[in-house]
Amino acid sequence: MRATPKARTPRRVAVGAVVAVVGWSLIAAHGTTAAAEQAASGAELVFEQGVPVDGVRPGDSVDVPFAVKNEGDAPATRVVLYLRGSQGLAWDKKYSNCVYEDAPAQDEGPAHVNAVCDIEQTLEPGVVYEPAEPIGVDVLDRALYERLNVNILAGVDTFPDGTQHGGGADPVLRLVARTAPEAPGTVHGGELATDITAENTADFALTGSKVKGGAGRTVDAEVTFANKGPAWARNDVYGPIGVFDVGIPKGTTVTRVPEFCERVGAAGAATYRCTTPYNYADEDSERAYVFGLRIDKVVADATGKVAFVKGDHHWGTLPFDTNRTNNTAEIVVNASGGGGASTGGASGGTTGGTGSPGGTASSGGTSGAGGADPQLGELAETGSGDTLLAGAAAVALLAAGGVAVAVRRRTS
Repeated sequence: MRATPKARTPRRVAVGAVVAVVGWSLIAAHGTTAAAEQAASGAELVFEQGVPVDGVRPGDSVDVPFAVKNEGDAPATRVVLYLRGSQGLAWDKKYSNCVYEDAPAQDEGPAHVNAVCDIEQTLEPGVVYEPAEPIGVDVLDRALYERLNVNILAGVDTFPDGTQHGGGADPVLRLVARTAPEAPGTVHGGELATDITAENTADFALTGSKVKGGAGRTVDAEVTFANKGPAWARNDVYGPIGVFDVGIPKGTTVTRVPEFCERVGAAGAATYRCTTPYNYADEDSERAYVFGLRIDKVVADATGKVAFVKGDHHWGTLPFDTNRTNNTAEIVVNASGGGGASTGGASGGTTGGTGSPGGTASSGGTSGAGGADPQLGELAETGSGDTLLAGAAAVALLAAGGVAVAVRRRTS
């Protein structure tokens, strides 16, 4: 249960390292001209370099301050602040001069939360500004690898009719000039991305199937990849978050290959590599991969192993799956003990999962117990067809900017 901000006990964590550079765009009505308009205005707003946030847990609230400087040769007017949080975050406050939007998953991109704020202030050249109070986000139960992206532009017409109020009960979000001098050698960037990593788990699971049939028959053998949560997960590159190999039992020939699977190894090899469709996977979702197998020869207990393998990312073995017991599975044809799926002809196909577009299995990589280890990372969000509130400028929010981060433990 969420407590009010006054009930929270402040908790601060040390922040180190440089934030990873991963970009995305807010697509909106005037997106193609936003950067050009800022350049034409003579104002150039840039953020100070930032750092990632680690050591937070679901239930925490995180203060993410930032510092922005006008490095242009003219005052910045018609200033608009753009915020985008990943789906494991929620806004701690909703300011009266910001418009908020919960954007659902679209195409290949996960859900996220947007805010666009009308800053009715003039930002003078050479001055460093900070929000009067840091931007606060709540870390949800599903959080794992999260990100808050921020951009600010001058001279754009996102709010051509004046300040738009989003109905928030909190005061106006304002920027104030920083009195402390800027440190020598301060690094600036056009956008800010703060990675927020929560101490959470996501359980990848593989299940196989047992099928029976006589020589010459074709059966459907199903493999299911699921994320049992509680967290969703995303890759740090444009590549699938889950990768696993499916061994084909002896005495059978593959007659139908499910989507997102392909044969690997030498010609005639009886192994197929399968992946999740996207570079993220939601919690409590699953996807079925159905192989058509022709039984050429009846072999008792013919078995094909299913196991996670290393994916394309740089984080190493997936660290967030603490349950290794469900990281491998088997396809068994004509088990000698009896039972199994009925013989089948040509029917089958994959079944769509819940919680992820296109039926993706949700995240959570686990190391394969008894098999190759899967690997995780934090994903670069794919270019989804996000539509922000009408009139919002398109902004590529990459890594840069930021300062210290405060974490507040929520009490219930």
